[in-house]
Amino acid sequence: MGASYVQLPADSSGKKLATRQRTVGGNTVEEQYVIPISERVRSGVYAATMLCAVAASATNGTTTGFWWLYNPAASGILMALRRVEYQSQGGSALATVTSPRLSLNLFTFTGGTPSGTAITPGKLDSAYATATGLLKSTQATTTVTLGAPVFAFLPAWSQSGSSGGPSGGTVADWNPAEEGQPILRAGEGVVCYQPDAGTASDTRRQIVDIAWDEYTVP
Repeated sequence: MGASYVQLPADSSGKKLATRQRTVGGNTVEEQYVIPISERVRSGVYAATMLCAVAASATNGTTTGFWWLYNPAASGILMALRRVEYQSQGGSALATVTSPRLSLNLFTFTGGTPSGTAITPGKLDSAYATATGLLKSTQATTTVTLGAPVFAFLPAWSQSGSSGGPSGGTVADWNPAEEGQPILRAGEGVVCYQPDAGTASDTRRQIVDIAWDEYTVP
């Protein structure tokens, strides 16, 4: 049996359904369709890239670390961390006698607006408003209380002596599905820091790329 159609009443003042037109058997018909969407009412998607170096001493994530992403205490939006990618490479032939982690931890904070060194993220659509989330390379003013770690990365191994040069790069990409993305509510954030001691001669560096959503829910 060929395709057919059902005749509907004439257009009225009721609710409108999304349709598209095509011709079936010489008749112009309206095809109704559904577009699955998230419950999030997105106000923006933002991204940033940071260059970090393995530190000789461990950092604590509360006052020392690589970067902090805050959802301000007076914020009216939610933030979802949608992607973190670590890329690492040794800069010279070096005996890497330590293997310090880079840890990504959730946190809460008090004490007003963070006043550390700002990192300006990119808007993934130029029509988006300026990000509500605050990305900082230093932590000041606020009191940060660490929560659970959600992701960790080990920098590249580097060869030593005359037998080898700089190491090949390593990459770790954390790209969780929507239901697995950490949600940052007002007064919450995420920090990247080094909880283990390194060595002073370490030349390994990391590029850290991140992206986050800002949104509300009905």
